[in-house]
Amino acid sequence: MARPHIEFIQVQALPWQRGLYGGARPDVDVKMLSLDSDTGASTAIVRYPAGWERRTAETLGADEEFFVLAGELAINGRRYGGMHYGYLPAGHERRHAVSSKGAVLLTFFEGEPKRAQGSERFRRDGGLVEHLDTNTQVWKPVSHDPKVPTGLQTKTQRIDPDTRERTWLNCRHPGLNEPGMMGSKEAHPVVEEIFLLSGDLNLNWGTMRLGAYLWRPPGVWHGPPGGTRFGYLFVARSKGGPLVNHWTEEKFPVVLDPPYAPVLPAELAPYGRTPYTGLEPF
Repeated sequence: MARPHIEFIQVQALPWQRGLYGGARPDVDVKMLSLDSDTGASTAIVRYPAGWERRTAETLGADEEFFVLAGELAINGRRYGGMHYGYLPAGHERRHAVSSKGAVLLTFFEGEPKRAQGSERFRRDGGLVEHLDTNTQVWKPVSHDPKVPTGLQTKTQRIDPDTRERTWLNCRHPGLNEPGMMGSKEAHPVVEEIFLLSGDLNLNWGTMRLGAYLWRPPGVWHGPPGGTRFGYLFVARSKGGPLVNHWTEEKFPVVLDPPYAPVLPAELAPYGRTPYTGLEPF
């Protein structure tokens, strides 16, 4: 995958651009978070203005996965409000879409988001998650691995039927760290992608806050996990297969005040020179 290591960027620091880069929706605003230069796959914040509407059918040539951060969007009569999720495979027809009051979505495209026509259309219904209100899901403890921080809970949005790639929510309550806590560092054989929805998550490269984004390639050691003062909630994805934890035998202190030293590609480096200290969500 030709995406650089991004760990991490606060999206509040990034400028808005006009239109999806594939040309399908020239009337939305976009903050590009990461892009695969080989496949055209990307992650972006997409902002639909109040009154946005598509009266004619739209079919994309790439899978579109999204999580509603704010506002409301309706597709084919289904309402997607805050914390709602969808995965629409390439070729899935959006007969009508509207956002009367506007919406902000965290969106993942598995290819260049351009309109598909004729023979370009295809369906992979096994990957379809037409609508999921994550507010109605029950949190489940992450207890399968004894080295995972205590108090960590999860909700699964999707598991790909072919690759076993996964999209999920994780949360951890505040007050679970104690002075002197130790833990193992971890790495994964697949990509891990995270967007922080609330709280703080302390990593080797600084403190992630609301709106922080990372794309971590396989094999990058990080942690130990669990460093948080106020708890956290994030949406995450694995790419390249299911997420598996590999741990060090050596123990390290859990970090609560790491120095700010993000890993960023050249195009994002100007936006991450200093920690973001504002209050805007996106």
